[in-house]
Amino acid sequence: MAAVLAAACRPAVSPQVLQRFAGRDLFTCCNVHYESENINDANYWVGKTLPAGTPVRVEKATRDSVTFVAADVKLTLTHEYGSGQEAPQQYFDKVLSGADPRPRIAAYPAAVRRAIDSGKVERGMTRNQVIASLGYPPTHRTTSLQEREWTYWYNRWITYKVVFDDAGKVADVVGRPAPTAEVPILNADAPPKPGPSKPPAKRQKKK
Repeated sequence: MAAVLAAACRPAVSPQVLQRFAGRDLFTCCNVHYESENINDANYWVGKTLPAGTPVRVEKATRDSVTFVAADVKLTLTHEYGSGQEAPQQYFDKVLSGADPRPRIAAYPAAVRRAIDSGKVERGMTRNQVIASLGYPPTHRTTSLQEREWTYWYNRWITYKVVFDDAGKVADVVGRPAPTAEVPILNADAPPKPGPSKPPAKRQKKK
């Protein structure tokens, strides 16, 4: 009887969500951190990492979760905490993106790329760079990305804050432990350097 009740309470599979993801090339928008096969929008930093831009294939969806395979890792992502701020589909569309973020990340300065590769946040990074490295801050504690302070979870018990200045760059990382090497990055938003220009083609002499 208990098993029947549990099954009845489980969210139904959502054909609309599956159809939305079917046949699309999807990528992780940012680094996705996981300790086990079940993860949620609290987005704990500890554990292993799927790099930003990892190709994704969605296998299953319910009203508040999606199960996907990325780099031979099968994960179920549940929208658990932020339901009062955004719909589950809004959250899933942020994390599983139709746009590959790797070309954009490749254009960042080398120090920023190193921070993102290691899942770190450093002073001087922009909001978009922080998202690429840490993922989106849970919306039940950070309701808008325009807020000056973003709250993240290091693990299930410990939080830390990323504080931005008026220019939208990281001014401080408050709370320890936190994923930072405490090495400021200067000119994190510098435009990429242009590649070498091709020499003009030689004109053939007329005979």
